[in-house]
Amino acid sequence: MRRISKRIACLCLLLTFWSAMAFAAHQHSSSADSATCTVCIAAHSASPKAATTPRPTTFVVVSTFRAEPVSGKQRFVAFALSVRPPPGV
Repeated sequence: MRRISKRIACLCLLLTFWSAMAFAAHQHSSSADSATCTVCIAAHSASPKAATTPRPTTFVVVSTFRAEPVSGKQRFVAFALSVRPPPGV
């Protein structure tokens, strides 16, 4: 089963690569031929864009300055509470 799925995956990759190369390398002898070519029409058409309206933004000034310095004891307590103790044997 695994061998079959690998072969199918390789076949799909080869077909994808071949079709991409064919689309990129194809050309027409006249402009009338390119006007009816579905590949050329799809390549030159504009993709539809969703109509979005930006929401109004309000900027808020945020201060990161602390008036009081944090002592080492306060940092140690916070660290001690966040560390799990070793498991009991």
